[in-house]
Amino acid sequence: MHIPNGFLTDPVCAATTLASTAAVGYCIARLRRDELASSAPLMAATGAGIFAAQMVNFPIDGATSGHVIGAALAAIALGPWRGMLTMAIVLAVQCLVFGDGGLAVLGANVLNMAVVATLVAWGVYQFTIRQLSGMPGKLAGAGAAAFASVLAAAVACSAELAVSGTYAAGDVLTAMLSVHLVIALCEGLITVSIVAAAMALATQPRLASPGNLAVVGIAAAIAGAALLAPLASSSPDGLERVAENLNFATLAGDTFAIVPEYEVPGVSSPLLAVALAGVFGVGIVAIASYAIGRTATVRVRKQ
Repeated sequence: MHIPNGFLTDPVCAATTLASTAAVGYCIARLRRDELASSAPLMAATGAGIFAAQMVNFPIDGATSGHVIGAALAAIALGPWRGMLTMAIVLAVQCLVFGDGGLAVLGANVLNMAVVATLVAWGVYQFTIRQLSGMPGKLAGAGAAAFASVLAAAVACSAELAVSGTYAAGDVLTAMLSVHLVIALCEGLITVSIVAAAMALATQPRLASPGNLAVVGIAAAIAGAALLAPLASSSPDGLERVAENLNFATLAGDTFAIVPEYEVPGVSSPLLAVALAGVFGVGIVAIASYAIGRTATVRVRKQ
């Protein structure tokens, strides 16, 4: 659901950038006040895992694919503020390094997938676990949170496209929801599976500490990026399919990328090029997430 340059007008880009910047700033302020010494490793592992998961596009039908947004995973693992900040880091790396989502619309992508999706996921998850206790409640909450987060991001994206005059509000909303309904269901199932696996690992004595869980999470992210990303579907994702169906795909502008199309330049094997790009991206996200989480913790201790 990464919006490319050209889909939104300059005023909409400016407004969404201001909104997302304010949200990220608030998250950083909350981290400074809310000490959690173990947050940096968990942020690194969660961010790395979400980056890897987003590289693995799964087929929806013969002409469309989808991928995990990961906002629900971020919210459940880290809470709303660290979750939003970690999602923003993932999206920034995707944009600045891989050219996935335009720089001019980075604020809109952060607003949709990091801010709106994470807050909706957190709210749905908290509501569900208050109604259902124990592991069944957590798993049901994870699935509902993931489902709702995808649809919330799709609604936000549709609103931005409509306000920009890219397409009529009712038509683009209907098209976005119809495509992303299936993607939301898939993300719900994937999220439940990941949360169940994480809960099972957390019961193991050797993996109970946040540091050990983070190491396992980063290792899994590296494995996923190296082994699964090269096998991902090449079909257009949900937003790309909608843009093609509604005939505004030609508005997409060019973007600069250090590693374009998630393929390391100069590598003759396409599968190896994608695998190396995935591992590279996982490393950047993990380091950036850890550094930001650690910096916030250090600042809290100095107060």
